[in-house]
Amino acid sequence: MRWKRFWLMLAPSLAALAVLAAGMAQGAVPASFAVSGRQMKVSATTLSGRGVGIVPGVVRSIDGRPHVVLHLSLRTARVYGLCQSAEVDTPLGPFTVRLGARDREKPSQVGRLGISATSLNADVDLGSVVLNRDAGMLGGGNVPEGERGDYGVEVLTFSARNVAADAWMVMGGSFLVDGLSVEIGRDVRPCF
Repeated sequence: MRWKRFWLMLAPSLAALAVLAAGMAQGAVPASFAVSGRQMKVSATTLSGRGVGIVPGVVRSIDGRPHVVLHLSLRTARVYGLCQSAEVDTPLGPFTVRLGARDREKPSQVGRLGISATSLNADVDLGSVVLNRDAGMLGGGNVPEGERGDYGVEVLTFSARNVAADAWMVMGGSFLVDGLSVEIGRDVRPCF
């Protein structure tokens, strides 16, 4: 009986969330929010695409504390072996939540991806790189543009292997993940 009520309450909430997410992805609904009080891990076996912008910035966690990050915006990307994990506190103790693509050989498609990271490690191949580009002149992506006069990096094409990032936030204008897997548990391993 309680499950019936749960599903009756969940269905309209998910529909409203989908409408808001679609509006944010189209730019019709502004997105301004605080990040949670903990970082997450994001990894990929390989990542390739077009249009990268990197600018320094600050995100604020829900407790108001500022965190210095690099905002990375990717116009389009194909991601193999997509994984995101975070440790969460529950009444039963700490658990790990992990989202990822079940088939690591099938690419996920991402449009207007934004990552606010404190560290990023990968083996990269960059094409047409401009270092120290005015951050206010960078285009595209889903993360805030930099301030005029600030340091920026712009890359036309990229491919990366063994990607591992500690991030405060990941946003995607569009995500197409064939075979999404979501797990939570004490024995669930983080992405790295």
